[in-house]
Amino acid sequence: MTVIDLFAGPGGWDLAATELGLDPLGIEWDEAACATRRAAGLRTLRADVAALDPCEFAPCEGLIASPPCQAWSMAGKRAGERDKALVYRCLADLVEGRDTRAGLVKACEDERSLLVVEPLRWALALEPRWVALEQVPPVLELWQWMADVLRARGYHVWTGVLSAERYGVPQTRRRAFLLAHRDRPVVPPPPTHQEYVPGVPAREEHTLEGVLLPWVSMAQALGWEGVDRPAPTVTGGGGAQGGPEVFDRGGREAI
Repeated sequence: MTVIDLFAGPGGWDLAATELGLDPLGIEWDEAACATRRAAGLRTLRADVAALDPCEFAPCEGLIASPPCQAWSMAGKRAGERDKALVYRCLADLVEGRDTRAGLVKACEDERSLLVVEPLRWALALEPRWVALEQVPPVLELWQWMADVLRARGYHVWTGVLSAERYGVPQTRRRAFLLAHRDRPVVPPPPTHQEYVPGVPAREEHTLEGVLLPWVSMAQALGWEGVDRPAPTVTGGGGAQGGPEVFDRGGREAI
């Protein structure tokens, strides 16, 4: 039975999956990301997810997907919000067995907006035993819509937003998730670490759910905690040879 990872990137999902004894096939079109995956020993197919026929990958045990976020991210131009009506129309058409992606993508302000429908297209075609989807928080509304579709097909589903620092990652990154399973109820993993709140020191917290460890700083993760060492900073240009200038923490030019 196959585990498929759509828009697999350099392999974040799949490195974790291998620790669970899984061996996902990551589908990714970016050449550099594919090279990184191969260097890490991850199974990789360089291809356009939207151009493939999911049925060629049956049977499928699990489906993972992190569609591109550029059209939806708060840091971008948010074209996905303006394309949302087209995305919903495409989703509804897929549920009815009609593939209208080719026509709708031409009407989108950002053609990447429509890539968020791919996980549902693949899930409807493959009917995997479990599904795990991830995207930026503005996509949570779409995940919730897809959750209703999956529930109608017999899946147990959870949707919500999880924060990276709650699981020991030295990063305050919030992401919307959809988790689904055919055979049993699904719940998000319980947090293991304290929530990061500006001005609140990292410390162990005792809660009704158990003990939460202190959030982890990047200095801790790099082994730099308590070490007085320079932090290199690279600027855009202007050095003696016309290249980038590099300065240490104190603003002194570093050789």
